[in-house]
Amino acid sequence: MIEEHLKNHDDDNVDDFIHAYIKEMRLRKEKQEDTTLDLENLQRVIADLFVAGTETTATTIRWTMVYLLHYPEIQERCFREIQENIGQSRRPSMKDKTKLPYVEATIMEVLRRADIAPVALPHAVPHDVQFRGYTFPKGVQIIAMLDSVLQDPDVWGDPDNFRPDCFLDDSGTVVKRDEFIPFSLGRRVCLGESMARMELFLFLTTMIQRFKFVPVDGQMPSLDGIMG
Repeated sequence: MIEEHLKNHDDDNVDDFIHAYIKEMRLRKEKQEDTTLDLENLQRVIADLFVAGTETTATTIRWTMVYLLHYPEIQERCFREIQENIGQSRRPSMKDKTKLPYVEATIMEVLRRADIAPVALPHAVPHDVQFRGYTFPKGVQIIAMLDSVLQDPDVWGDPDNFRPDCFLDDSGTVVKRDEFIPFSLGRRVCLGESMARMELFLFLTTMIQRFKFVPVDGQMPSLDGIMG
């Protein structure tokens, strides 16, 4: 894709991200500015956009399908909530999100239970850190075990069970729990969290509105994930 863009690049006809990057990269080089905008970083950025911005959302949607097949009563409850608040004459929009707390809770439970990024991404400490008797020297790589929180029985009670109600209070309102960290936490939280949650809501609500998901020939897909 990059090679094709380099062949056809025209500074006066910038119509996508790669062309915009090439234009800015060349501009900075012409000005002899110190910049990290080069072809190697362009490859990395595109990989990030695909892996972090596409594959994760697609995988979460697939996991949602698996859980809806295993728990048809949850699928039916989501459908009824959509029917009662949106109907089928129009597509769902983000304005509908507050009207669909059970659908939102179901998506949150998929993110918690499917746990598709259990160790998030590697980070580094900016300075020496003392933690529980250990010293993490400046720059050392650390891995945050999000899994240890998302599957903690002291937090969720029965973490192995798929239970959207754990994100709802007695009045049926969505509860924002501090331990819900599928996108990591802190200043280095996933950049795409708001976009991903928007996509998941719009895609899944529309799919449940239009279709009923049933297993093929009664064969259920496995609930055992394959890491990678």
